[in-house]
Amino acid sequence: MMKMNSLNFKDLDLAFVDTETTGRGLEHELIEIAVIRASGYNFSILDEWEAKIQPKKIELAEEGALKVNHYSGEAWKDAIPLEEAMKKFLEKTEKTILTAHNLNFDWYYIMKALEECGLKATFWFKGLDTISLAWMKLRQDPRIKFLSVKELCRYFDINQEKPHSALDDARVTYQMFKKILEI
Repeated sequence: MMKMNSLNFKDLDLAFVDTETTGRGLEHELIEIAVIRASGYNFSILDEWEAKIQPKKIELAEEGALKVNHYSGEAWKDAIPLEEAMKKFLEKTEKTILTAHNLNFDWYYIMKALEECGLKATFWFKGLDTISLAWMKLRQDPRIKFLSVKELCRYFDINQEKPHSALDDARVTYQMFKKILEI
């Protein structure tokens, strides 16, 4: 992790991140990652980036995960190696607070990939989770039954064009974050 003791958290931007994987197990791997970098002051979008990643162990993938993530050899023909993707990810997330919907899931696979590549995080060692924020703001609202992306998109009238696509999910998380703050 980077040394953050010389930085004030108020000076950090937010990095809305999403990952897609070959499954939910320890043996599974990243196949797609995206970042929407937003100003920590006014939340305006500063940058967008996504990458499809070449899987190393596709034979271990869960068939359902590949279907949900829209994986195909053709769609991933221009995918980049994991190390290249993670180096670019670190550039995009330097001096940021990672923000995601179900951050624990994304954080695990991001940290696993960084370790595999011998890379160190350039983002803050703490993050924000829109599930936690939604729980705090919406738990008394009888219209909300679940804190899923689908349910929150419906609640906030956010159009999700391609669910389980890293960039689309990062964009939706960014929109949900802003809507939650307005409550």
